[in-house]
Amino acid sequence: MAVEQGSLVGVVISKLEAHREGPLRGYIAMLAVRKEHRGKGIATKLVQMAIDEMIKQEADHIALETETTNTAAIKLYERLGFLRSKQLHRYYLNGNSAFRLVLYLKGGEDDSNAQTAEDEK
Repeated sequence: MAVEQGSLVGVVISKLEAHREGPLRGYIAMLAVRKEHRGKGIATKLVQMAIDEMIKQEADHIALETETTNTAAIKLYERLGFLRSKQLHRYYLNGNSAFRLVLYLKGGEDDSNAQTAEDEK
């Protein structure tokens, strides 16, 4: 979570678990930054912290979904090395579609695209 002057300004919620009895999959369930604090790198720092922690715990890959219209989020995740895995039509309750994005950390579908948090520094 990100706190500025005692006030919560951003949060990332993630988890790590075995996926279908196989690889250890990290999952980013939610990322939120208050509007007045956007554009300061807070979201990038929060996601990077989640990635770093999942790497420490030996995740094989990290997945998430984001609305196809959320270009800011898509750019953020792609800048951090996430790849679009598939489009999920009418994924959200409001009828909007989503992209599933995946960051392969080891032994993924294409190791040439695998990227760790250290590569970004």
